[in-house]
Amino acid sequence: MKPDPAGAPPLDLHTLSRRIKSRLIAAGVAADVQRIQPDTAGGAPGRIRVVVDADVVDPVNALILWPGDISVYRASGVVPAPSRPGAEAPATSSPGAKAPEIGRTTLVDPLAAGSSQPLVVPLPALAGRDDAPPALASVNAAKGGRALAFALEPETRSALASLAQQDPRADVVFSRDRTVLATIPVTEALATPVVVDLDGDPGIAAYARAANVRRLLQSPRLPPMTRVAAARLPVHLGLATACAILPFVLSFAWLLFLRRFDRARPEPMWLVAATFALGALSVIPAAGVELGLSSTSPWLDPATATLGGQWRALPLSLAVFTLAVGAVEEGAKWLAAWSFAAHRHEFDEPVDGIIYGSAASLGFAAAENVKYFAIGRMSGAVIAARTFMTVPAHMFFGAIWGYAMGRHLIARKEGLGPWLRFFALAAFAHGAFDAMLATDGLQLLATPIVLALAVAFVWLLRRALRHGTVTDEGEAIVEMRPSYYRVGSPRAFYGCAAGMVVSAFAVTVLGSYYELLHHRVGALFVVSASMLLALFGLASYGASETIPLDVVLDGRGLTFAGVLTKWSAIASVRLAPRKGSPSEPSGRKDGAAFVEVQTAGRSMRLGPAPAARAAALAEAIAENVPGA
Repeated sequence: MKPDPAGAPPLDLHTLSRRIKSRLIAAGVAADVQRIQPDTAGGAPGRIRVVVDADVVDPVNALILWPGDISVYRASGVVPAPSRPGAEAPATSSPGAKAPEIGRTTLVDPLAAGSSQPLVVPLPALAGRDDAPPALASVNAAKGGRALAFALEPETRSALASLAQQDPRADVVFSRDRTVLATIPVTEALATPVVVDLDGDPGIAAYARAANVRRLLQSPRLPPMTRVAAARLPVHLGLATACAILPFVLSFAWLLFLRRFDRARPEPMWLVAATFALGALSVIPAAGVELGLSSTSPWLDPATATLGGQWRALPLSLAVFTLAVGAVEEGAKWLAAWSFAAHRHEFDEPVDGIIYGSAASLGFAAAENVKYFAIGRMSGAVIAARTFMTVPAHMFFGAIWGYAMGRHLIARKEGLGPWLRFFALAAFAHGAFDAMLATDGLQLLATPIVLALAVAFVWLLRRALRHGTVTDEGEAIVEMRPSYYRVGSPRAFYGCAAGMVVSAFAVTVLGSYYELLHHRVGALFVVSASMLLALFGLASYGASETIPLDVVLDGRGLTFAGVLTKWSAIASVRLAPRKGSPSEPSGRKDGAAFVEVQTAGRSMRLGPAPAARAAALAEAIAENVPGA
């Protein structure tokens, strides 16, 4: 593309590329927009190179060549469409016209294809095309968002007033480029503003189309340009490979972080990986069900439930996203975890439900991200946002119903009631997360949702790790009155968790900034992001090491980090200060201390904990261990 020298004064290439990028973003099209500086020696002008997928070349070409205004035509004297849609018909004269018409042009409505004929209108346009004056001054939502309110330029209003004097019964056509928006009487077009109901979209679907058209009309205006060349690029194997592999690498990294919390008795890696793979495959039935629901009724289509992104539609969108997305996707992920891992003998601890539920969810997120990474053409902003927002969100959703699945091991008498409640909570959280992202002005609220889910995840994880391996006598644990002693480093844990949030936010900002300037992941992005990811990984490791956990004492023994040590296996217990060697005097009343428990096969170090709590824990253990 290059600016047309016959048009308005050309913009500098940087501004022009930014406007083109904004136009395509408004249309929901992912593209690389690159500036080609003019060759001063050879006299070649500056150009803009736009790289898009082959199946959207024609729509993108039309979007860029469209200057950004609406066009207004007289509908009187409409004739049948020419045999070749879009072709200009030869000049004719309409009966009763005062001057011969220059020609005709064909307008189409893609949403009404098959239900209405292309519309042929006479030229010249009254406004907004060729030599006619600009038509649109501004556009806003009307009728609650299902219609548009056009504020027209004074010259356009004058042209419409003249037409109304000549033929008060005439109709006028409003179009965006070649796309018909509405046909209304000229007398209605003289209103201020002109309220236009978009043709072809009855009911709830009108809100979505009105919002889409409004975003396009509010996108930056572009100067007249000319397409100088179009070529099919060779297949980019590197980009395709990255889109297929990177989502799984990122999700698996989160899975390794999750396994750090189950390191005392880790689940077999092959079984965790198999659950991860089943979760990835569960995308297929979930997508089929979602497509079936949206085809059944527009009221079950998340794309229309937000009424074009309106916050006032939040109750409706919450319900639709919860039922048509949250319940469907969480149900598919649960089936992936339950169908195999939950029936294995390795599934014998409450925390295993969180591990396998999260593994299935991370596999689902990986398969889903293949699509988003490909559509976004490996956009840095998309990669960062999906990695640090969507992927952990999926993991947290799975952890909610996974906790209930693991809890069933020790509370079988409760039946499926608790699981259903936790599943409903996960589906609602999923629906709320997606609804916020789909509502204009509320996207930032998705971040507090993820942070709240992270807090809930830690709470569920700590509760699950209060129990060890469940045997036939496992249900008796619920009837006992265990005592809990919290140990760990809360300050260090919260500091590491804050470090995770800050570094993830920095990577997201970097990705967005790089997308704005360069539009493609490159060496600079990789190096910078790698440094931030290293900080994120370090903070993640610290969080897994310092998470506060409960030491549980009951009739069977001591349980810590999901491992039960029976009283009969404990040989000795001693209190050790946090600093110094174990031989130093113990019993400090201030600072922090550890409790060292020695068994025949290993030594456990419980803590750190405030000295008074550590002393109480050591005393309670000693009371149950003969000779300790």
